[in-house]
Amino acid sequence: MGQNIEDDSKMTEALRLLFTGMGTVFFILILVVLLGNLIIRVTNRFAPVPIASAANSDGNNSGIEPSKLTAIISAVEIATQGKGKVISVQKHDK
Repeated sequence: MGQNIEDDSKMTEALRLLFTGMGTVFFILILVVLLGNLIIRVTNRFAPVPIASAANSDGNNSGIEPSKLTAIISAVEIATQGKGKVISVQKHDK
């Protein structure tokens, strides 16, 4: 009977350590996400990058057809829900 009490005590201790560890990891991950989002928002607010639209460039698009350039810009706008901008498009030779 004494063995059963020791086993229960060990199991209780193991579960307590398990949940404490998992809770700590979950808390740290939440902090990382929240602080990462805060840093991104602060950086975007106080240090914005000047954006030059690819559609308003001087016509030097490295040989890319205007219809393809329009499709690229549209795809980026749809994928980023209007938050992303195409700064430049370059054609690379294989």
